[in-house]
Amino acid sequence: MTRDDLRRFRALDIDFESIGLLQSGAEDFAYFCTPADAEFVGRIGCDGVHFILLPGDERVFCVDPAMGEAGKYVLPVGGDFREFLSFVLFCQDANPLSQIWWMDEAGFREFAAEDAAARASGDMAEYFVRKDAALAVIAGAFGLAPADPFDKVKALQAAFDPAGLSWPDEYYDVLGLENPRRPEETEVIQGQAFAEAVFTVEKEDAMLPQDPYILLSFINTKLRDQYPSLDALCDGLDADKAELTERLAGAGYAYDPEVNQFK
Repeated sequence: MTRDDLRRFRALDIDFESIGLLQSGAEDFAYFCTPADAEFVGRIGCDGVHFILLPGDERVFCVDPAMGEAGKYVLPVGGDFREFLSFVLFCQDANPLSQIWWMDEAGFREFAAEDAAARASGDMAEYFVRKDAALAVIAGAFGLAPADPFDKVKALQAAFDPAGLSWPDEYYDVLGLENPRRPEETEVIQGQAFAEAVFTVEKEDAMLPQDPYILLSFINTKLRDQYPSLDALCDGLDADKAELTERLAGAGYAYDPEVNQFK
């Protein structure tokens, strides 16, 4: 059912970009944390975020390399493709579904209000015309009504066990984890060869990942597990706070002291 619905969705004559489900890039969508056997559904168009299906599973998953920790790089956002589309109809975009994992309900409602305010301002009238047209076609083609995703997606994610995911070799290399397919390489991965392949070692910013999304994951994990504040982290890693925040700001993330994370 889900695969048939996905094929029907791809055949629609709509502006996929207007709803955050671009179909371009399907040949090269994978990131280091995309499961090895994933099937492309669509991509938001920023930050490497994309949606996938997994073999033998009706659920739709979000892959976000900026989620910040290994257990949350891949999370379900719909029980099947039709439910996922009903959530998109409610949010009027796929992007909010990718962010529910870190939001409480008040934050989610506030996020939705921002979109409503942008619509009311009239500044992007043509964009919203294209969005509304795409949503109307989806609703008609599948006979769907908007469905509030918050509680359902939170429940799906709380019940999800990522232990069964099949990761590509790049996943273990990037995170410096033992690859069960290549256990003999663990010492090499964690040694100098891995450091030279993944990290840029600079005088003022030693041993911090060069890729902004790997950097985000690295920093948020350190903040969660080892450091009570950004200042403590910078002192402990001998990192330049201004440069670090500037690099992550360039990828669209800012430090939130209340949760001690970049978001």
